[in-house]
Amino acid sequence: MATVISSIGLKGMEGYRVQVEVQLVPGVEGVSIVGLPDASVKESKDRVMAALYANDCEIRDRKVVINLSPAEQKKNSPIFDLAMAIGVMKEAIDITDEIPEKAAFSVLSLEGTIKSVAGMLPAIIAARKEGFEILYLPRMDDMPLDTIEGIELRFVQTLQEVIESFSGQLSVFNIAPSSSKDTSDSIINPTYDKDFQHVLGHKQTKRALEIAAAGGHNVLMVGPPGCGKSLLSETFPSFYHHLIKKVAFM
Repeated sequence: MATVISSIGLKGMEGYRVQVEVQLVPGVEGVSIVGLPDASVKESKDRVMAALYANDCEIRDRKVVINLSPAEQKKNSPIFDLAMAIGVMKEAIDITDEIPEKAAFSVLSLEGTIKSVAGMLPAIIAARKEGFEILYLPRMDDMPLDTIEGIELRFVQTLQEVIESFSGQLSVFNIAPSSSKDTSDSIINPTYDKDFQHVLGHKQTKRALEIAAAGGHNVLMVGPPGCGKSLLSETFPSFYHHLIKKVAFM
């Protein structure tokens, strides 16, 4: 019977539930990832197997099959690394404890260190909407995670810490990321000399900037002196902050 670990897939700024199904089958040693993975997901097999080897988990004389469900939705980003590693270790009986319904997402280094990946905040918000109560994710000092309520964030640094948490050996992983109160406050409630919402006119330009922020695109502003390029650039960070707070509280 396959082991199923929950994770979150991203489609732009929207997230959706992904079931990472892992099964060991007889055959030539290797890893096969199915479920419409792109190149960044296919490369996960080498990172995951190296991280497992660093944590004394070796798969011999069996093939690892990983299915990312729903199979019809194209998957991108190495965000499924941690879920894959947990699933393989559970199938190989390196994890003997029960794995409760939780979501796990992050990229793994070759030695098993857990790292963040682009799109972590939308993924966290999507996980809350999907009804997850607990998330395993890397420590992040540059995100306003204090504004997100209704979900327990468990910050871990290595794959070994995740394994220990299943057996109750690790009890201090659910603390907030290490940062001073002043730094945290400045991230969540920064002050701006100029506010984007106070800029009058430029409706089409402001709309283009909003779309660029939502999709993470670059913007090139061209126009004669005095048309508003510098003003829009200077005030735009205030809009981005308002957008993040609005999404976090949805």
